Amino acid sequence: MIRLNHTAVFDQVYKAWYHRLCFYASHFIKADQAEDVIETLFLKLWNKQQTFDTEDHMKAFLYHAVRNACLDHIKIAHNASVRHTTYTETQTHQVPDPLHYLIEAEALAEIYQAIDQLPAQCGKVIRMSFLEGRDNAAIAADMDLSVQTVKNYKTSGLSFLKAKLSRDALSLFALFAWMH
Repeated sequence: MIRLNHTAVFDQVYKAWYHRLCFYASHFIKADQAEDVIETLFLKLWNKQQTFDTEDHMKAFLYHAVRNACLDHIKIAHNASVRHTTYTETQTHQVPDPLHYLIEAEALAEIYQAIDQLPAQCGKVIRMSFLEGRDNAAIAADMDLSVQTVKNYKTSGLSFLKAKLSRDALSLFALFAWMH
């Protein structure tokens, strides 16, 4: 019986098997990665204080464990590569052209001009709610109003903005409201 719970036994197994397992793993993955995989495998063996019935049992276990660890490593590396590629592609496609910035700036100006046309209290409620992302209770407390009054200001302000704003400005306003 081989018990890897004693330092001397573990060291002996490590020295006897480390290089051949690295060589075996290097057939699946790069050599420097293989060393990391083997070191991690031995760390797991030590932590579990693995026990083997015979030398053949240990040999079969080690080769099987190395193969599985290499396949896991390949799978993780592949998934990371796919995530990186997907992220890179989405970032590349999301870079807007200068016209996008111009439309956004014009729509934003339209939103602020429309809000400025609202009665003072109503405009303040709309700014605090949709542009700053504050909830009704916080607005009511800051403005010394009832929550129902805040809701009424929001309803009348939104009705005015829907009638006043262009489609682009209304979409941008909705996006601001959703983000907050």
